[in-house]
Amino acid sequence: MFKLQMPPVPIETSQVLFDLSRLLRSRNRAFATGVDRIDLEIALDLAARFKTSCYFLYAGAAGVTILRHETGISLLRALDARWNGKQSPNEHARSTQSYTAEIAYGSVTRRDRRTVVTSDTTYVVASHSGLGKIKGGIGRLDPRKAMKRVIYIHDIIPLEMPEYQRPETRPAFENYLGELMDAPVTIASNSHDTDTRFRQLAGTKGWTVERFIVLKPALVPTTAARLPIRTEIETFISRQRSFFTVIGTIEPRKNHLLLLNLWRQMLEQQEDAPHLCIIGKRGWENENVLDMLDRCVAIKGSVTEFGDLSDGEVQAVMKASTALLFPSFVEGLGIPLLEAAALDLPCIVSDIPVFREIAPTGTVFLDPLDGPGWKREIISRSLPPAHDITRQVG
Repeated sequence: MFKLQMPPVPIETSQVLFDLSRLLRSRNRAFATGVDRIDLEIALDLAARFKTSCYFLYAGAAGVTILRHETGISLLRALDARWNGKQSPNEHARSTQSYTAEIAYGSVTRRDRRTVVTSDTTYVVASHSGLGKIKGGIGRLDPRKAMKRVIYIHDIIPLEMPEYQRPETRPAFENYLGELMDAPVTIASNSHDTDTRFRQLAGTKGWTVERFIVLKPALVPTTAARLPIRTEIETFISRQRSFFTVIGTIEPRKNHLLLLNLWRQMLEQQEDAPHLCIIGKRGWENENVLDMLDRCVAIKGSVTEFGDLSDGEVQAVMKASTALLFPSFVEGLGIPLLEAAALDLPCIVSDIPVFREIAPTGTVFLDPLDGPGWKREIISRSLPPAHDITRQVG
């Protein structure tokens, strides 16, 4: 099994204030998104490096709270155990009530401000969430702009391609950046492509950026015991002669519609068409894709959808797959490509800059609108290999 690992965020102060707003809101999720995983790894590294000089902030409807150090550490340990396969999802998680009680008052005390909000503190946010989502929040917390700021950027898709987002996402993201960019900051990006795009944006907006850095996640082997794979997943793998996997939230920019239409076409033309495995939760603005998944009789039995797999289960499915398919129109990174590289899984992906940056050797790049090209490549690889469920993920 492989675990996501982040390079350390460079911090020059002796204290750090980490914004764990998204992680606290995600505390009941059994499985993590890519943003969640990066957010958690950055938080774990800062907590390990700064120990009791790592403070935690929550910003929500009740206001802004600086949490007790023990509360933040407890949350990080619980999520690490749950999301990184060290425990089953329900073990070692603090009760929802206990966290809720601590953030309910939503206030920053004079002692908090005197101790934490100083020129020797760096505020770090790695989730496109938190303090920047509250109008005037950082100004009230730090009116003198004493703290240094590090903002981790996963993508700027809401600004570049808002047509792939919900209507409210663009103004919300613009406001988020506007709140945090009113003082010099360090911008940390998840890829060189995101870094290039943000540099251009900062120049257009006239923002003062002290430093641009790239902190690209990697996957490394872990010694943590792999949790058992559920019977339904083992059964799915064992029954497939040849199948392809696509991973990611089912949303328009992921281009699932291309694959579903190709599968319907292949099933009409050949009896032994391969299987398609879709891993990811259902997102938004997706009526055509969801209609096909729910109502298209032609693909029933040849397309399987999983919305709640653990990292270990995802990697088991990937290892048994013929190839990873990744036909997105736009991405900030693409963690499934990193997983495929770690597992030596062949990849057929969109020809977009960030995939050229991170894809493993041997990857096939295709235009995301080139339906015939995708079809030819899928068919050429779909000779039925023998899959063995006893194979283990490394």
